Amino acid sequence: MQRLEITGIILCLLNVLMIDWSSAGVIGHKNSPQGLMLLGGQSLYNASDDVVILNATNFKSHVYGSARSWLVEFYNSWCGFCYRFAPTWKALASDVLPWSDIVVVAAIDCADDDNNPICREYEIMHYPMLKYFSINAHPPSLGIAIEKGDSVDSVRHNLISRLETEQQEGRGSTWPNIAPYRNVEITDIWKTVPSHVKHFFLIFEATDSHLGAEVILDLHKVSSLQIRRVTSDNELLCLMNKVTKFPTLIAYGRNESQRVVTVRIPTRQGVRRAIKDYAIARGVNVDEASTTVQSAENTRRTTVVRGREVVEEQLQSSTRTDDYVYQLDLESALRYSINHEIPMMKSIDGDRMKALQKYLAVLAAYFPLRRGNAYLEVIRDVVEKKSAMTGEEFSQLAKTTEEELSPVYSGAPRQWIGCKGSTDSYRGYPCGLWTMFHTLTVNFALEHDKALVQPLSRDPTQVLRAMHGYIGTFFGCADCAAHFVEMADKKRMFDVRTKNDAVLWLWQAHNLVNTRLSGDNTEDPEHRKMQYPAAEHCPACRYADNRWNEEEVFRYLTSKYGSSSIKLDGINSSDDVGMTNGNGSRVRPERLAKETKRATAFGWDLNVFDISICVVLYVTSAAILVLVCIKFAVKRTYKKKGHASLLPKV
Repeated sequence: MQRLEITGIILCLLNVLMIDWSSAGVIGHKNSPQGLMLLGGQSLYNASDDVVILNATNFKSHVYGSARSWLVEFYNSWCGFCYRFAPTWKALASDVLPWSDIVVVAAIDCADDDNNPICREYEIMHYPMLKYFSINAHPPSLGIAIEKGDSVDSVRHNLISRLETEQQEGRGSTWPNIAPYRNVEITDIWKTVPSHVKHFFLIFEATDSHLGAEVILDLHKVSSLQIRRVTSDNELLCLMNKVTKFPTLIAYGRNESQRVVTVRIPTRQGVRRAIKDYAIARGVNVDEASTTVQSAENTRRTTVVRGREVVEEQLQSSTRTDDYVYQLDLESALRYSINHEIPMMKSIDGDRMKALQKYLAVLAAYFPLRRGNAYLEVIRDVVEKKSAMTGEEFSQLAKTTEEELSPVYSGAPRQWIGCKGSTDSYRGYPCGLWTMFHTLTVNFALEHDKALVQPLSRDPTQVLRAMHGYIGTFFGCADCAAHFVEMADKKRMFDVRTKNDAVLWLWQAHNLVNTRLSGDNTEDPEHRKMQYPAAEHCPACRYADNRWNEEEVFRYLTSKYGSSSIKLDGINSSDDVGMTNGNGSRVRPERLAKETKRATAFGWDLNVFDISICVVLYVTSAAILVLVCIKFAVKRTYKKKGHASLLPKV
């Protein structure tokens, strides 16, 4: 009986262990990171714009198999250049609205974690990035990159060049023909023109002009008109029609001789106005088409005017900000970088992998996570052993590691304190990233955390190199990254001689960026770009002649960004549970990191297959143990029966 009781206990224990194991799996899933929501807060576009808003749910169903082509902006709502580009994109969408049956202007926000897989799949390496998708496109087409240009006109011209190429390649057969008219005879044009066309126009223009194509597309819905363009290299047709200046507009009627139509203003609007007046004088109704075009122009002007009014209103409400570093800002920047920005890269190898390894090494050594840096150390160690990986693999590594060491962060994602803008479209992640790298350079100089990790290189540019590699490789704002890399080269970032000089170099670089962006429309009107530190925050940082006192500036920077000065505002006191020892005193982060790492030292190199084998061996061993116990119990029972049979019967 005792054996049977032991067997029962073993079975119960086995049951409990299996339940605990299952529960642990469920809890791990429950506590898994849910993905960051938009760290710029709000999209740059809304329903009042003529821009079609795409997301991970509707992107492929809209773009693929469509009877229209799509011009899509992949953007990031925190990206300064995207913010500056948004009015241009809105104006373009309004400007080409009459072409909506040919091409749709759309946008998708890559700062939204839900859209992360789409942006990674379509190999979006910087923001904003424009991609053109042909009519009836199908996977695996990833679209064709289109140059942004620096104005509505340049983007529209790039789009027209693409549409012309599409027609040359046999697509867009139902579109109006925007290719140059190559015939030299015009006497037989009515043989190929549909019967519903009453008037035919030729726009003679320079070879590099897009005016003709624009007018053709603007008025293509007026079925009684047909418009073609003739470029100046068609010398014979120009000679036959005595065309010597460009643009020139010639009209043909079915029962009329050709005539030159006067164009008062030689622009897109001027040519369109001349065609409209000519057609109306002959009884052609063009109101519907012209109204659409005019509406688009009015929308464009309204957008610009409203934008100016908003900026002017915001400029009138400027306020100052405080001068502290907040833990939540640092962790939100780290979280977005690790969970969103790096995984955006479809493949990480070569120089990209080297940049990532340097970045992770610096983070693991000098980022001040309150619960210790075991999380960053594990990711660093795994990546250090690899020569290549995909963005998806890195994302899975980060999520799995966070689940295993949960909780890693002090609060919920997308929380900004010092980096919070006056609206969600300002500051946020870029501010957080600057703050994070300032903190890293200071901690590197002070070496507060050197007990956490093996010694790094004594190269004083260690953190600056990591920053340079990260921004040049992973930072989404292409314009910002290019400016930083150019500045790093011009200001000789890699010639820094001491770790203290690295702190000052980054401070100087930040002030240069503030100078460049001061007054820019990406500037938060309530947090103006200034040369810091301000006199009120560091009176001794400037001499009487207004020159910087770099010794005092260094003292200010180390005081502001040092680990001991980081503010814990917004962090719930309950988050400190588990961060104190048995006597109730606070556990030092480096000690906690060591303990956490020691506790999780076994099993980190196991993959899913290895764990499965362990589970099978565990269950098999337990089953064998149970069978052995049962065998002993049964054997003992038989012995008792045998012993009883030897006793004399009464």
